Amino acid sequence: MELRILTPATEESYGQPPTPITLPITRLDSTQVTRFKQQYEAVVNGQPCYLGIDLSRVEFLDSAGLGALVACHKHVRGLGGQMGLIAPRHMILQLLRMTSLDKVLMVYVDQEDFAKNVGRS
Repeated sequence: MELRILTPATEESYGQPPTPITLPITRLDSTQVTRFKQQYEAVVNGQPCYLGIDLSRVEFLDSAGLGALVACHKHVRGLGGQMGLIAPRHMILQLLRMTSLDKVLMVYVDQEDFAKNVGRS
């Protein structure tokens, strides 16, 4: 199966004329979940894969963000693939532990760890 990495991002426009710039998101919350869903669906493209969600830049995650990660996990599993979280910050890890989602969503230290170990569990 193919390895795919998604860094959740948003697009902003700056300057005159406006120039679109893609920036990694720092908050995976209710304002970003629709865009996140569009991004993971586009990356997966209906194919089984090993999908790594790079959370290294995400500083805040609310219940909507958790729900989006679980929905992504179910989507990828439904296609016969696997999903993992890459480099979540300490606060995000604590939230995953408090909700027991760390038992469902595999966590990897970095992209290299993901590439080396996904699919072994």
